[in-house]
Amino acid sequence: MQLLDSVRFAGLLIAGILLTGCATSPEPQLAEAWMEDVLNYEASLGSDHPDSMENLFKVSPEIRSEVINKFGRMPDYLAARRMANWLVSKKGKAMTYDIEANLQPLEAYSQNRGNCLSFTLLLIQLASELGIELHANEVDLPDFWSENEERDLILYRHVNAIYQSDRHKQVFDLAIDEYSEGYPQRLVSRRQAAALLFSNIGIQKLQSGDSEQALHYLKLAVSMNPKSSDIWVNLAAALKRSAHPIRAEQAYLYAIALDDRGSVAASNLERLYRAQGRESQADKFKKLALRARRKNPYIHFRKAQTAFKNQNYLSAKKSIRRAINLHNEDPQFYAFRSLLRQVDENYLGAVRDLEKAHNMSTSLEDRGRYASKVDRVVAHVKEQAELQRKQNKRRDRFGNVRLEIPDSY
Repeated sequence: MQLLDSVRFAGLLIAGILLTGCATSPEPQLAEAWMEDVLNYEASLGSDHPDSMENLFKVSPEIRSEVINKFGRMPDYLAARRMANWLVSKKGKAMTYDIEANLQPLEAYSQNRGNCLSFTLLLIQLASELGIELHANEVDLPDFWSENEERDLILYRHVNAIYQSDRHKQVFDLAIDEYSEGYPQRLVSRRQAAALLFSNIGIQKLQSGDSEQALHYLKLAVSMNPKSSDIWVNLAAALKRSAHPIRAEQAYLYAIALDDRGSVAASNLERLYRAQGRESQADKFKKLALRARRKNPYIHFRKAQTAFKNQNYLSAKKSIRRAINLHNEDPQFYAFRSLLRQVDENYLGAVRDLEKAHNMSTSLEDRGRYASKVDRVVAHVKEQAELQRKQNKRRDRFGNVRLEIPDSY
């Protein structure tokens, strides 16, 4: 595995599961005793618990010594880069990517495998042993659900590590093909990143049928990051599986109260109410889910791409305009609009869009790619101008054009 400026991900998995229980309250009630118990769950375990923050980021003296000996005399940005490469290089630790390996950092180190979340937490902790601060970065990957989606909904949160100083910025991401710098993203604390890992482990336990352990890890995750709507959704799924349908509904409702821009909880509540025959409630949350999806710029981006493929350029223009209005910080949106402007022979506008995409990008690779596209557009314009010049020379004395079809047509 080659690590460039970026090292592959796993991220937060949210499973939307059909609920079939009964409902009592249309609004989340944090005052419910069970919810208060969840918020206090981490404190109830104690700092000596195997899943405590203290144990999660514990590094043995041997590992600390190895890292310091290998990278301790380098500048921070260089040490972070070389350490990340060493972890995945065949000449180093040779860690392998495993999306199912929701391992704690030391487990990932000892087993030489992990997903991007476990890798990110490991890299952050090893860097801290050198006095280097790396940040966990949570990325919203596009969720491309159709409005008539029937299967269970799945949403991924992409997590990577970032080094940033006045002179250097570097992203370490094991799934560079999944990552785009234009995606909405935010730095999160180590505590919030740890909550994502415990949430992942909880969902994994749930899928394997271990409801008791699933509830343990998901309650721990919520207590560590109680403002995460996503983790409340996961907890709701585990509660339903554990025969607590009322609590599951309350957790979904609370997730919506925290963030009504997501459609997972709303979609699950629609299914819940539809199964119960409560059509008015189901319709309410169906509308909420559809409204949330319509505010997702990447759904409009996908629609634009589909319309372009079908040569429905008017529809493509409307969709990409909507995507840019919703999120104007993704270079690929402007690169796509450039294609539409080339179809209209608006080459000046096409070049300006590519220049915007180029200037928004921080990756040298992306900037080079957009610059190359500008060169191709300019070359095409010059070629067309030359063809027009030659065509004008072929006009006869009556002003007619003698058409000639080139051999390569």
